[in-house]
Amino acid sequence: MIYYYHKDAIHISKIDLLVNDLKVSRRFYTKKMGFNILEENYKYIALTVDHQNEIIRLHQDNKNSEKQEKMNIYHFAILLPTRNDLGKFLRHLIAQQIPIDGAADHLVSEAIYLQDPDGFGIEISCDKDDSTWNTNDKSIKMDTLPFDYKGVYYSADDNDIFSTLPVESTIGHLHLQVDKLEETKEFYNKIIGFDIINDSIRDAVFMSDKNYHHHLAINSWKDSKSGQQKMKSFTITYPNCEKYKETYDNLMKQNISFEETSHGLLVKDPENTQIYLSIK
Repeated sequence: MIYYYHKDAIHISKIDLLVNDLKVSRRFYTKKMGFNILEENYKYIALTVDHQNEIIRLHQDNKNSEKQEKMNIYHFAILLPTRNDLGKFLRHLIAQQIPIDGAADHLVSEAIYLQDPDGFGIEISCDKDDSTWNTNDKSIKMDTLPFDYKGVYYSADDNDIFSTLPVESTIGHLHLQVDKLEETKEFYNKIIGFDIINDSIRDAVFMSDKNYHHHLAINSWKDSKSGQQKMKSFTITYPNCEKYKETYDNLMKQNISFEETSHGLLVKDPENTQIYLSIK
């Protein structure tokens, strides 16, 4: 499912975070989360799972730099390829006594939640077989149900020792907290090209390409922690030139300003969140 729903679809391919202490974050993301380092210097650390593709970049937050606008990240999800991998990660959390914020069965996936040293929410998840998803036209039912700790734990065994994240791991989705829910929904749907998959949950919208449960989610739940963490930007990757050109044409038609950069088109959503648009 990972290759079908992410490799050939519009998806979130990279997230850039501003952190208070690169050394502290380096230790957390490598020792506790199991990422590998692709590149590092005194300004940033590029994290990878396959030693080829960067999926998270940690930037040193310069307190003396120009004032950073509030960036509205709620959490990001690292999608593991199998339930066995999630079981290995759960055993790792227990063995290392790494605190978790909670866990849930979402009908389409199983997820464990934790926070990094700066308070960024991280979801570690695995998808259930999509033949079990409750779909109706292009709508997919999701919920928050009790997590099967025992089942996930015993999906791995004592010989399954966690050391690093599997090379097939990827960014499953990004969840943003917004003030302008309808305007932001229209932007990601009509301009960027995501389909609305589920908007039945109060003050939240789940969007995706190729009928995945969600590559991107937005909510206006006004969590008390909102705005404390700083996301520098994120990257949306298009699987082909045709879909990329559709978005380019949409930006032109709607007179939405953008900048051409070496990382792709740089555009801002209605919440002023910086997004790079790239082609696979």
